[in-house]
Amino acid sequence: MLQNINVLNNKFFKMKNVYSKIKSTFISGIILFLPLFILAAILQKVYTFMFGFGHKITGLLGLEKEFAPILTTALVILLFLIFGLLVRFSMVTKMKDWIENNLLVYIPTYSKYKAKMMAKLQPGVDLRQPVLVEMNGSWNPGLLITETEDKSTVFMPTSPDTDYGEVWVVKSVSIQHLAMTTKELKTSLLLGGKGLSLTKS
Repeated sequence: MLQNINVLNNKFFKMKNVYSKIKSTFISGIILFLPLFILAAILQKVYTFMFGFGHKITGLLGLEKEFAPILTTALVILLFLIFGLLVRFSMVTKMKDWIENNLLVYIPTYSKYKAKMMAKLQPGVDLRQPVLVEMNGSWNPGLLITETEDKSTVFMPTSPDTDYGEVWVVKSVSIQHLAMTTKELKTSLLLGGKGLSLTKS
């Protein structure tokens, strides 16, 4: 009887672990999908707006209607190129900054999505060093930003979305460097801590 209960308990815990992994993977998929969905929605709106111009230009040039999508795509690309050139002018940049700081700042999560999109469009080398930070008797994985003899600034990413988190200022003695790359640490957090190296660098 006791053996049957142990078997049932093992099956229950296995099913619970499987459910937790599926839930974590599902949430990770949503987090990844949302920015892509928003970008696709914006591009669709722009394309729909420009399609009217593409259709009219196609008629003015005496081309068949089948050329309207091709011409519209070319107009969208040209539009983004023009905006890219306008950014070089300081007046336009100041106007953009004013709109972001006074209007778009009130849109929920706008700053987060902007930062995430900029990281995707302009990828760079992440020089932050993976570390373990001691807090209240426990060790938490993080990314070291700056370090001095007394205090250090550490970014503590969330799991599974490692682009979000908190910035902590801690005592430098409470930090241990890890022998792994930033990408390896983020992957480990995405997998719920699997593969996290506890070896000091």
